Amino acid sequence: MDKAALLDLENISKSFGGVQALENVSISVKKGEVHAIVGENGAGKSTLMKIIAGALLPDSGTIKFEERKIQFFSPRDAARNGISIVYQEPIYFRELSVIENIYIGDELRNKQGMLDWDSMTKGASEAVQKMGLPVDIVGKTMSDLMLGSQQLVLIARSIHKEAKVLILDEPTAILSQAETELLFKTIREVKKQGSSIIYISHRLEEIFKIADRISVLRDGKKVAEYTLQEATEDKLVISMTGRNFSFDIKKKPNGKPSKSILSVKNLSRAGYYQNVSFEIKSGEILGFYGLVGAGRSEVVKAIYGEMHPDEGEILFEGEKYSPKNSREAIDRKIIYVPEDRRQQGLFLIRAIRDNLSAGLLRSVSNSIGIINPDKESTLAQSQVDSLKIKISSLLTPVSSLSGGNQQKVVLSRGLTHKPELLILDEPTHGIDVGTKSEIHKLITSLAQNNIAIILISSELPEILALADNILVMHEGNMMGYLKRNETDEESILRLALGLSEKSNIQN
Repeated sequence: MDKAALLDLENISKSFGGVQALENVSISVKKGEVHAIVGENGAGKSTLMKIIAGALLPDSGTIKFEERKIQFFSPRDAARNGISIVYQEPIYFRELSVIENIYIGDELRNKQGMLDWDSMTKGASEAVQKMGLPVDIVGKTMSDLMLGSQQLVLIARSIHKEAKVLILDEPTAILSQAETELLFKTIREVKKQGSSIIYISHRLEEIFKIADRISVLRDGKKVAEYTLQEATEDKLVISMTGRNFSFDIKKKPNGKPSKSILSVKNLSRAGYYQNVSFEIKSGEILGFYGLVGAGRSEVVKAIYGEMHPDEGEILFEGEKYSPKNSREAIDRKIIYVPEDRRQQGLFLIRAIRDNLSAGLLRSVSNSIGIINPDKESTLAQSQVDSLKIKISSLLTPVSSLSGGNQQKVVLSRGLTHKPELLILDEPTHGIDVGTKSEIHKLITSLAQNNIAIILISSELPEILALADNILVMHEGNMMGYLKRNETDEESILRLALGLSEKSNIQN
């Protein structure tokens, strides 16, 4: 017998100005199922989720929840009815404790009206334990936790509130493999209890592991729906993009003699990494692979002048190199594109033009430092055209762009510095398959133009497709330095887990 529908969306439409974000989208979420929503960036997924969660009102269409028509006028309104959302970019109170973040807005009080800290501590402890987190974190502030742990705490909060519908937007984007498996285990338990999960992810392999049904959005419309048994990777990708798409982009060997750009010898920083050594040549892509917390980003931040090492030596173009700050690195033509584009790479309330010209204002200013708006717009437009960034106007806030187009803005700004060494930290994090393909092609093109590239990625297929050599890290230790054509996914994963290549992983 078919499960009853818990949530019905009928002909939902929403526009922003002249942009139609959603057009007559109808989706039904059954009780006790995982319903995946997939689509390229800009397809309307986030808008639809915000409508379900009460953060946006639809222009037209109806919402039925538990077989009754309903309208959510605020996130609190949706939460009262049992709908909870965990956004892709974690939203929390940094300086409040885990306990306070879990219970904020729903604090427990004793008979005297005072906060019942004992009960909240017990409840928070039970919540984080379900997500595989240690109990002692409940007293820590959220800012003390790693990104992955922060995300798990937010998911724990929603589950602890016994949400009837839990919306997870790219929940594994900042989780390690072990954390991801814990999340999947928890999702299966939540399903058994009758709750429903709306699951958004660009990682199609996850969809096939966890989803019961899959709806595909494209350009604001629902274009397909499949059961797990009906779905294939090809079907989903063609539905999402409207075209065939190849996942087999492979970087061809350069084949030209190349000079050493960067040599790192026995680099160490206490508590982060130790004895890391590698070399990268012009035109080479060096892949950095490891689970979250392995120390990959911290190593490259030493090269970029943001986290100084305690020991070791860095040579750049054969000379000793010890940057005091990122400005020195940029002056040497070393560019770093950070993992967290929203916090570290963009000025979200500023215009797209301002973001594209940031750091380049000398080139569009006169001798006394006054910016020429025409020159600035010309510079920005050339970057938009070069990377095919989808915008309505250069003066639109960069926050209005999809994740993939935001990433292109950060990348484009870095490329205008004409780097000799380009460091890309999770460059395809949270972006759709179509934009991912464009960025892959861009990376290989840059390497073929003799730019040395350090590619940090948590996606093994991406590393194996693009890198010439692969450095594998585990908990700050360098576990291996491998040639792409002499290794495989299983060997790399074993090293990333801290195992030797010949060890057996127990199921």
